[in-house]
Amino acid sequence: MFDSRIIEFAEKLVQYSTKVQQGEHVLIEAFDVDSSLVRSIVKEVHKAGGFPHVNLRDNQVLRELLMNATEEQMTEWAEIDLNQMKKMDAYIGIRGSENINELSDVPEAKMALYNQIYKTKVHSNQRVKHTKWVVMRYPNASMAQLSGMSTEAFEDFYFNVCTMDYAKMSEAMDALVESHESS
Repeated sequence: MFDSRIIEFAEKLVQYSTKVQQGEHVLIEAFDVDSSLVRSIVKEVHKAGGFPHVNLRDNQVLRELLMNATEEQMTEWAEIDLNQMKKMDAYIGIRGSENINELSDVPEAKMALYNQIYKTKVHSNQRVKHTKWVVMRYPNASMAQLSGMSTEAFEDFYFNVCTMDYAKMSEAMDALVESHESS
């Protein structure tokens, strides 16, 4: 069954977190998540007049790539994804790993290569500095277990927090700051 909170969450990500505008290109990158949120974000980007682009990722596949990756492979991979990122105005990243330790046995040297070449070029130097972006974890049984909650209780908590009226909260905070500054 489709959870209607996903639609509200997608609206917040597109309308508030990244403020997608007409003609903007938005990269939606999802790791190990159900496609319902991705589909809802795609719809919301279209409603805003933007152009959605989607990369679906799998941490088990990423692990396999990293286990025997070479510097040459990593450099080419980074260049390809960097070219895509340079064309984006906004980035919405969703992480929903079923096993948060999926990459734990990747050799340190391989992870260092990935972080130094790929993550630095694509994310730290390009996405963070040149796009509007939001990155979040997606609720699943693994996250619920880590929080000591049932899956249903954790999902309720997660969606209550993520679908709050942050614009209204921001206005209230601004009023408090102004009040404090004028005192």
